[in-house]
Amino acid sequence: MRIGVNCFLLQPDVGGIKQYFLSLFRELLSREDSNQYVFFYFKQNAAELNKIDSELWRENAVLLHSQKEIVRYLDTIDIYFCPFGTLYPRPLPLPTVVTLVDIQEVFYPNFFTLHNLLARNYQYRGSTRMADRVVTISDFSKQSIVAHHRVPEEKVKVAYLCADERFYRAKEVARRPDRPLPEKFVFYPANHWFHKNHDILLRALVWLRDERKVLINAVFTGFDQDAGYQIKKKAREYGLQKQVFQLGYVSVEELAYLYSKAQMLVFPSLFEGFGIPLVEAMAAGCPVLAAEATSLPEVGGESVAYFDPSSAAGLGEAIVELAENENLRQDLIVQGQYRAKEFSAARMGDDHLKIFNEACDSYRRSTYLRNRWLRKYYDIGKLLSKVIGHGLWKRCKRLFGRCSDSQKRQLK
Repeated sequence: MRIGVNCFLLQPDVGGIKQYFLSLFRELLSREDSNQYVFFYFKQNAAELNKIDSELWRENAVLLHSQKEIVRYLDTIDIYFCPFGTLYPRPLPLPTVVTLVDIQEVFYPNFFTLHNLLARNYQYRGSTRMADRVVTISDFSKQSIVAHHRVPEEKVKVAYLCADERFYRAKEVARRPDRPLPEKFVFYPANHWFHKNHDILLRALVWLRDERKVLINAVFTGFDQDAGYQIKKKAREYGLQKQVFQLGYVSVEELAYLYSKAQMLVFPSLFEGFGIPLVEAMAAGCPVLAAEATSLPEVGGESVAYFDPSSAAGLGEAIVELAENENLRQDLIVQGQYRAKEFSAARMGDDHLKIFNEACDSYRRSTYLRNRWLRKYYDIGKLLSKVIGHGLWKRCKRLFGRCSDSQKRQLK
């Protein structure tokens, strides 16, 4: 089977989805089978593709300038795979598979601009409806997609993520970052998006300092975001400058060091399609304290301690309990290392190959023709209706704001 792979959205700062891509194709390219992979890539992807650590990706790779050029190569592949959330170009007259890790915009629309909401509505819904199979990364995400995109349940398949194999050898590969670190600290690796809920951790540190007279240091990694949470600014506002250490981007080896030295991973995220840091920490022997939200209990099971992500005091209490209870720490470490082995690259690779075969078996040209002439323009029509509806709503609100109190009562 010749599998075409669209690499267009592979970027250094795309977070967990980049790790998913690299881990998947390290595994698939290492297998001695009859499958071949045709990577449709672009100039901005080359450096990240080299991180697969195998020259095999180059054998059938095609360098392009535009995603639309992919249609010229359809006769060279048996199935088309888009691993970054959007099936494009679409529809195509061959079996297609798209990976969509979550639909956070449905749960937290306030974290997105109007432009992003409209783009996700058009691209994600159109992709899941037109693809022959949809890959997602947890049962939580599967049920969300089935319910909100109204696609058949049998069309959406779960393939759990895996951690980089180096985390299972954390003590061997660990390298200390060349930046100042406290002797004891809790650790939170996440790009600085609002849904990552960094603020609750900072407020928990304030609560511990003011109410319990306990000073806890916290180390953060991840990329800053222009429209994201400003950790340095908030740390100054809360008077936590001496307790907060922001390292930015770190390598896998440095991340392994931080997991192995941290008192615990604290993961207060409000929304996760999977939550790969939980598996990384468990593999590295770091106890995990995570929010009891979305997919995190599914991933952590009984190997993780949980807390309410809306309560700073509750998080503060949970941090102190885990830090002071050595028996609990050791139990979580042992259970976590055992559970982390369940999320293997081999399992992820097997799941994807099974899904590719199912997509080929279920493909019907009649479906392509229907999508080509009906679904495509239906989705565009839905998008336009949302844009027009939003514009009319804004105009009505402005008009309503100009009315007198008596006029407003009459309108109500």
